[in-house]
Amino acid sequence: MINPFKKVCVLVLAIGLAASASAERVIEEVIVTAQKHAESANDIGITMNAFTGERLRDLGVDSAEDLALYTPSLTVSDTAATGVPLYTIRGVGFQDYSTAASSTVGLYFDEAAIPYTVMSRGALFDIERVEVLKGPQGDLYGRNTTAGQINFISNKPTEEFEAGFSVGYSTYETIDVEGFVSGSISDAVNGRFAFKSTQSGEGWQKSLTRNDELGEKDIQAFRGMLNIDLSENAELLLSAVYIDDQSENSAATAYSGTEIGLGEFSAPYVALGEYILPTGANFGETPPWYSTDNNEKADWTNSYTSPITGRTFDIRPQRDNQLESYRAKLTWDLGNNMILTTITAFDDFQRQEANDWDGGFYNDSSNINTTDLEVFSQEVRLTGETENTIWIIGGYYSDDTVDEYYHYFMSDSVYGLGSVTFGVPPFVLAPILELDTKYEQDTTSKAVFGHLEWSLTEDWRLTLGARYTEEEREWSGCTFSADDNSLGNFLNTLFGSTVGPGECGTIDDDPNSPTFLFALIGGPDVNDAFHVYNDTINTSRWMGKIGIDYAVNNDVLLYATYSTGFKSGGFNGANSNTTRQLNPYDEETLNSLELGVKATLLDGAMQLNAAAFTYDYRDKQEQDRAVTFVGNISGLTNVSKSEIDGWELEVNWLPTDNFSVDLAVAWLDTDIKKFDQVDTANSAWPTIVYMDGSGQELAQSPEWQYNGTATYEWALNDNYLMSIAGDLSYKDDTQGLRTQVYSEDYLIVGARVALMPQDSQWRAMLWSRNITDEDYFPSAHTGGNGPYVQRMGMPRTVGVTFDYNF
Repeated sequence: MINPFKKVCVLVLAIGLAASASAERVIEEVIVTAQKHAESANDIGITMNAFTGERLRDLGVDSAEDLALYTPSLTVSDTAATGVPLYTIRGVGFQDYSTAASSTVGLYFDEAAIPYTVMSRGALFDIERVEVLKGPQGDLYGRNTTAGQINFISNKPTEEFEAGFSVGYSTYETIDVEGFVSGSISDAVNGRFAFKSTQSGEGWQKSLTRNDELGEKDIQAFRGMLNIDLSENAELLLSAVYIDDQSENSAATAYSGTEIGLGEFSAPYVALGEYILPTGANFGETPPWYSTDNNEKADWTNSYTSPITGRTFDIRPQRDNQLESYRAKLTWDLGNNMILTTITAFDDFQRQEANDWDGGFYNDSSNINTTDLEVFSQEVRLTGETENTIWIIGGYYSDDTVDEYYHYFMSDSVYGLGSVTFGVPPFVLAPILELDTKYEQDTTSKAVFGHLEWSLTEDWRLTLGARYTEEEREWSGCTFSADDNSLGNFLNTLFGSTVGPGECGTIDDDPNSPTFLFALIGGPDVNDAFHVYNDTINTSRWMGKIGIDYAVNNDVLLYATYSTGFKSGGFNGANSNTTRQLNPYDEETLNSLELGVKATLLDGAMQLNAAAFTYDYRDKQEQDRAVTFVGNISGLTNVSKSEIDGWELEVNWLPTDNFSVDLAVAWLDTDIKKFDQVDTANSAWPTIVYMDGSGQELAQSPEWQYNGTATYEWALNDNYLMSIAGDLSYKDDTQGLRTQVYSEDYLIVGARVALMPQDSQWRAMLWSRNITDEDYFPSAHTGGNGPYVQRMGMPRTVGVTFDYNF
């Protein structure tokens, strides 16, 4: 295989050799607010990717997750377990599927933080731009994060009347309708209303074992905005968003672990009995639910009927999610070059969502999450400007609550009826079929911050920033015995307790606790060993940055930045067998040194940005195995020390008046230096054996990523224009801390052909994404208890879109 870097170097060299200067060809400047005030993306010493709304539409970016295909160093993986997407920038990510886990990547919608990634899956529509900031941004952003930020900025109300709509039809009977209207309501009020609807009549995944399909979309989104002039010096921007998502979730595909040098499965489950037991009817054959390297092929469970209670559950992968978001931004010009800004935000996210984790028609691992998330935040900042400085001081407060009920189904697993099929003790005595995990989390964060940009001379600028944060996180939860009381029956059989339906079944396994299980067995108080776990963690920390920019001339900027970031600790929201499994993990910290250049070349016809960085990453929050009574199951820990090095290159070029090329490439090297990792092969409760985990790379950290787009536009005649465009996205393979946590390299190619009049009032476009129908999977892992599974990417889609602006 040709090294991707060599391909990129050849292309960049060709660009340099073929380029000719032209004063008429100038790349459009993108204005960003990455430092809380408007400035050109090319004038600030921050490594970032900025996408305009038009470019996002052309690329087919419909959600935050889609950005990963077109942003070097950004990856997004789908856990499938709980519907929680995992964001990673430059190897800095948190591979935890718990809804209550906050992200290392800060997500901001119209300047307010969305601390939980499950809230980010709603449709993107009527977007002005998206900014992806890389590296810790420790001074100006409210929620502590270590990887960077993604800012989503909506189009604002206009004084002049504007309106438009877009209609599209594509593969899987998908209909997209989007529109907006904007303009003056009165002398002092401008308004904007936007909507988006996505409907598909056909699922894109086909069952491997039956006539069934999955993946239909049903999303409705609305946004209303009012910009009110309170006086000559003050304005108030109000916005309200409502998103209703009734789509079907995707399912995983099971595969044999022998493909990657492991055993066929992590643990046996009922359906395997017919294929691997000598007494099985299909002994020695390949299970028909295994992957066939076809993106559309998968499998899942539609329903479960309890053999104990007779109750039937609908567990087909699907969503019933609603998001309400409200924003109020007051901007007040106080005079003397000072502006006061306040941003008040409230988000309410509710869902009942089912996911299939095991990639099969059987019931090894499925769940229904019922979640209520509420997030309130308030930011106040004062911005001032003198002849040589721009300064910002402010304060931030947020409070959020997570209330979740996580109903888990595992009747066919090794902990359930699979133990009967394969004779696995002790579960064969009392199989566990269902679990009810319930928890509440309340987080309060307070911060003060300051930011200074000081032009030391005409060419040199110094940037200083600092932030002090205090955060308190309270957690209370337990895994309870469900209505079938199979968990209670298991505990009662083994320990002589009398745990009943709806009662806590998490074992107190702390020898220093007064309710330690083995101190109470055989006595009247044995039930006290099963109780709700409560804990509170407090974090207070300074973080900040120092940067220096040097303008070689009006077209070339050199910059160096040293910054620090941290992410507070948290709790494990997964099913718990023991209380020590629920002990909090610690905060993580990251120190970053970055050097970069932003150069406008060829009289504005080319923009070249490059950056190199090195990270010192301490106590990285990561998944590991928790050694419990029932086995080695999901746990969270801290990786003591890691190092990350990398570089990125981005080129935007207009070779001719009609032709444009965008190219980006990223190289990444991650290395764990110190990690006491659980040795699952030799650990059995209560004994935990550790092994040296150093030398491994971090999860979701491809060594190479590159993206490219080329567009050619020409006049058909005096009335019409035509354009043709192609894009590609390549991601190298990745490897996590477990062999089965990985992805293979893949290349995705898209193409577009468009026709429009000279005044661009309308546009008709024929497009295709993944035009080569690449069979790829962005992530693979253990599918719950037993199977190994892959999460397949979308196959080829083809569509037509018509846009019209009034």
